[in-house]
Parts: sequence; C-alpha cells; structure tokens
Amino acid sequence: MLIRANFESDRIKALHAEPMSELIDYSKELAKDQSNGFTKDRTMRFVGRYNNTTLLEYDRCHPGWMKRITNSKDVIDRNKAWREFLNSDYGRPTMTVEALKK
Repeated sequence: MLIRANFESDRIKALHAEPMSELIDYSKELAKDQSNGFTKDRTMRFVGRYNNTTLLEYDRCHPGWMKRITNSKDVIDRNKAWREFLNSDYGRPTMTVEALKK
C-alpha cells in the first residue's frame, strides 16, 4: 500500500506499507503443527513466510545482506546471513520453527 510519494526533480521517493497481521496469524497457525516445519517426507523445512518489504528493509538497515543471500556462492555465508535475519527482530515475528528462535 502506498503511503506517501515525494517528487524530487526526476526522482520519486515512495513510502510503502504492508499489513503484517494476517502474515503473523498465518505463521502462528503453522507453528502449532507438530512436525516442527518439516514436510511429510522430511526433505524440506518451512521456516517462515516473509514479505519482500521486510527483506528489503532488513537489507537497508544491514547493507549487503541481500547480496549475501542472492549472489553468494558460499553456502555457509548464505546460511549465516539467513540465520542472522531469522534471529533478528525482523525475522522473529513470522517464524514457525521453534528450534531456530533461540
């Protein structure tokens, strides 16, 4: 949802907001599942659901984070970057897996 748009010469600065209450409620329901986020065949784990504005805002506050998770060929660094996000105040509200919340 567009909150405000400021026009400065040839640029537009826009402030967007997305309602998070539905996303948080959905994640709380998923967290009640006894499988701890794993699929039935246990090949994948659902950690949470995040909207793009949350990820972009985290990248704004932690410059280079998005590049670490998208362009990095180092799997260990990519996992470390995701874990940093998941343990932050940005990632915690929509986590579904209790083991990663520590």
